Amino acid sequence: MNTGLRTWLIRLSVFVVIVVAIFNSTVGRIDRTPLKKQGFYKRMMAQLDTIRPAVYPSQTLSAAWGKVNITPDYSMPMAGYNARPKFESVHDSLYTRFILIDNGSSEIILVSADLLIFPPALKKELEDQLPRAGKPMFLYYGATHTHNSVGGWHNAWAAQFAVGSYHPDWIKSTAQSLTTEIVKSRTNLLPAQTWYWQSDAEKYAANRLKPGNPFDGKLRGLKFSRSDSTHAYLVTFSAHATSISKKSTALSGDYPAVLVNQIENQNGNFGMFMAGMVGSHRLDGISETEFAGAEQAGKILADKTLHPGFQKKLSASEIKTMHIPIQYGNSQLRLNKDYKLRNWIFSNALQPLQGELTCLQLGSALLIGTPCDFSGEIFVTQSLASFGARFNKQLIITSFNGDYTGYITEDKHYETSLREEVTTMNWVGPYFGEYYSEMIRKVIVK
Repeated sequence: MNTGLRTWLIRLSVFVVIVVAIFNSTVGRIDRTPLKKQGFYKRMMAQLDTIRPAVYPSQTLSAAWGKVNITPDYSMPMAGYNARPKFESVHDSLYTRFILIDNGSSEIILVSADLLIFPPALKKELEDQLPRAGKPMFLYYGATHTHNSVGGWHNAWAAQFAVGSYHPDWIKSTAQSLTTEIVKSRTNLLPAQTWYWQSDAEKYAANRLKPGNPFDGKLRGLKFSRSDSTHAYLVTFSAHATSISKKSTALSGDYPAVLVNQIENQNGNFGMFMAGMVGSHRLDGISETEFAGAEQAGKILADKTLHPGFQKKLSASEIKTMHIPIQYGNSQLRLNKDYKLRNWIFSNALQPLQGELTCLQLGSALLIGTPCDFSGEIFVTQSLASFGARFNKQLIITSFNGDYTGYITEDKHYETSLREEVTTMNWVGPYFGEYYSEMIRKVIVK
């Protein structure tokens, strides 16, 4: 063998070794170890067996509410689809809304933002700034999940490809404005009564992962009626707020903004929307498109909110709360059917998987906030509503509670679907539909 050929083969071998080493260090096989054999599952079940909710007895309940306009007056990116470097107009203003509940022994604050998710950075900044009221405070977060809102709220370098360059000043100023309004509302508390309500809106939702598969089509929420005859409505629904084209550069709260505006058009009303179990759901039954479609959907759903098919007055005897940290294994962001990006790259590009279940019980209404796009298909196939009813619970599950760990969808889709919801946007791996169902059942029993 001549010297030139030998040198070429050595270089080729070194190149192959380097390529294989890079591949092995960055790419791994999907872990399909059965759920109940996973260490994180065993730790989570043990944790749920021992954790207990905080219980706050009460004689009366008072409430107040408010909102803050969070529309920036300077250029910011948009979040919801591929990165749009900046918005160019404002179709309708963006808000952060809250409902404050005080039962004498605790203060509960429900907060929702006209954003894609409730950003972890905004959650942290708000909790750093918000002073206590001399009693235990519990915050329950949500978001409308509009896909035509501002971005710039995540500092992880990979996240900025999707939501735009990070704007820490907007995070701080938004938290400050919200803090100011919440503190002010503490002086405006009045005695209130609470109702759980729901309406059938199945005509206006569908399964977007697989047409014809089960989906959740219920509007659910709470109504607070104060002694001054004012009313606040918390509304949840499981259809994605994606009425408006991804090419649009106009800020908008989509159909949830129309819904709450319709509620507030009636004197003495306040509205707040939280995305429900949107992980596999879309709007349906709407004849218009774009902004006209958002307008049509919002008006229909507002009417169903104001005239619910079922309503139940809730006892104000006690409030129960729990923050339950979720145990995770290594991240499993899929590259194809059998391979994933290794955990160390995911953690450095975004952040390590972290999140919690946020649990709030008012009378027989049990709200569970999840750190993900949670799927209403799971809710239906796992009969979670009827399981809750066995324990006299009206169950409301929401997404985007201040952390984000991707999509949680019905497990059978993991091996059969190529949709991005179960490929690119599943960051946790198989069996998590079953995992979340088991956690929720244990919370209900608690």
